[in-house]
Amino acid sequence: MSAVGLIIGSIHDNLVLDIKSRSQTKTPFGLPSSPVLEVAFGNHKALCILRHGETSNIPPHMVNYRANIWALREHGVRFCIALSAVGTLDPNFLPGELASPEQLVDYTWGREHSFCNGGTDLRHVDFTCPFDKSLREQLISVAKLSDCFLQSGVYGVTQGPRLETASEIDRLEKDGCTMVGMTAMPEAGLAKELNMSYAICAMAVNFAAGRGDGTVGIHNQIERYISKATGCLSRFINPLIAMLDKSY
Repeated sequence: MSAVGLIIGSIHDNLVLDIKSRSQTKTPFGLPSSPVLEVAFGNHKALCILRHGETSNIPPHMVNYRANIWALREHGVRFCIALSAVGTLDPNFLPGELASPEQLVDYTWGREHSFCNGGTDLRHVDFTCPFDKSLREQLISVAKLSDCFLQSGVYGVTQGPRLETASEIDRLEKDGCTMVGMTAMPEAGLAKELNMSYAICAMAVNFAAGRGDGTVGIHNQIERYISKATGCLSRFINPLIAMLDKSY
């Protein structure tokens, strides 16, 4: 087993994973999106969950985030990096590039967002910094092996599965968001409740609605840029897992 975990989002179809074992786990909150996969990255291993399922059929608002985080924790994961596709609002963060956001704004609703469901175990976690500072710093230090990595950002979390309107993106920008995705919450909050160190490697796969030059549709952008983003990731994912595995 490994103390290092990955939650792999919609990019997983573009990754070649060296799966060594699979552990289907039932949690108090139901089944996770996928079995917990033990995946080799060079000479090191990480425990992975495919957030949208092995056939990519689970939409963002129906992901069993509680089961995913619980299952990783039950398997010993204490340090988790989420690989998440996002749209970009930031002219310094172009499609095909990666970033590590340090803040988020949550616009989601109706999701099971806490392990606290009444009773005696009530915890008000400090969410001032939603992502673990030390884990982000390690991610950033290794990501310098790639020339397409931004060290900051604010992740706006929308409900999905539909994409946003141009006016909604204008609102997010006014709120300070530099990227938009659909899965950072409640994932980050749940990890915090279980004292799991959690950070995001955000992969820009399109300009957000109303951004860019408008000549290429969002879905065509995603097809164009997702391979570039995973190519950037491939330059440092093995050294990253090796460093985290040695550290923890």
